[in-house]
Amino acid sequence: MNNDKKDKTEFEKLLEESNLDINQILEDKDGLTTNNVKNYINVNVSHDDLYEDNQNIEFSHRKNGVQNKVINDLKSLKYKFKQSEILDLHGLTANEAELELNIFLKDNYYKNSKYLLIIHGKGLNNKDNQAPLKRLVEKFIINSLHILAANSANKNYGGFGATILILKK
Repeated sequence: MNNDKKDKTEFEKLLEESNLDINQILEDKDGLTTNNVKNYINVNVSHDDLYEDNQNIEFSHRKNGVQNKVINDLKSLKYKFKQSEILDLHGLTANEAELELNIFLKDNYYKNSKYLLIIHGKGLNNKDNQAPLKRLVEKFIINSLHILAANSANKNYGGFGATILILKK
């Protein structure tokens, strides 16, 4: 038995036997291509449960490793958004909104924006008091690889009818 095999941990031996490219896996996880250029990955979510009863409650989401302080900072954020950092989804269908969300996030991801504001409404003027765009935005945020954390906006930015998020750099 050669010393290289002997000195490796059990995990390293299994990884070697699996023929997985760990560097490619890490690059995919970080959203980087093989030459370390940013690569935006579109998000597609199911529209099946967008029309459930409207729960006018606060939305909060953070990726693993993001501290609670980040969410607390988002709740009290005092930031002057540029026009390009605000997306208003009022009047769009779920399909149109999902397309606009991907375009909006992709543009701001490549511009290295940090904070974004998405206005989706509370569903108060919607038939049966439903908020499909609010639900769509929440599902979109949860499934996006590029969003570190998000929270319902404070009253200055639209309250539960808007969401503030932090993009990955």
